[in-house]
Amino acid sequence: MKKILFALALCAMMTVMAAAADLTGTWVVKQPGRDGQMTDRTYTFKVDGKTLTGTAPGRQGADIAIKDGKVDGDSFEFSVERPGRDGQTMTTKYTGKISGDTITLSTTMGGNAVEMKGERKK
Repeated sequence: MKKILFALALCAMMTVMAAAADLTGTWVVKQPGRDGQMTDRTYTFKVDGKTLTGTAPGRQGADIAIKDGKVDGDSFEFSVERPGRDGQTMTTKYTGKISGDTITLSTTMGGNAVEMKGERKK
């Protein structure tokens, strides 16, 4: 009986661990530009428990640290603060989903909802 309970507990733990997808790594995301052309943008993520840290692409090739990153199963969210006009800070919030080696990021740019797809860099 103890062996059966142990096996069931082990299976349950493995199921929970499998549900939390591995977002850690470097991701190349296709982002639409102002002229409609797609641009490759590189995001780097590190997961520690339910906390997400990493970098997002900034202007002129500079990486920007992500803030308020959270992971819940295959869903994640974070924000990025970029310099705006007149010394103001512009905050962009992202939500995402991971499925294997593919991510989908959603955000709002210029008042428009934008969905971007990306793949794990190998």
